[in-house]
Amino acid sequence: AIQLGTASVSNPVTPTMLYDIENGMIVAVAGLNTYRSSCVNGLIPPNCKTVIRSIQVYTKQIPPLLVELRGFVRNNKQVDAVTVYNTIVNLMTGLKATAAQNNVGLS
Repeated sequence: AIQLGTASVSNPVTPTMLYDIENGMIVAVAGLNTYRSSCVNGLIPPNCKTVIRSIQVYTKQIPPLLVELRGFVRNNKQVDAVTVYNTIVNLMTGLKATAAQNNVGLS
């Protein structure tokens, strides 16, 4: 399961936290790709296309934020890093909730 905490100025974003959030996204995308393949092959109910669209709301927003976060962590811009990190955590939480509501496995 993907477990992510939030960051703050007193709990700054570390390279390990960046690594964890990137790996969480990799795991989520792998699960979503499996679900999409099952959908395309007709192995799951036809409403799977609606489910995929509802999850894409999150997956399309996260990659550019990860690029920003890498730069902020690399340059030790913690206020910006904390803001972007917490935004990604919120998106990942929404992604996980939407996936769980629709019985989409992410791990």
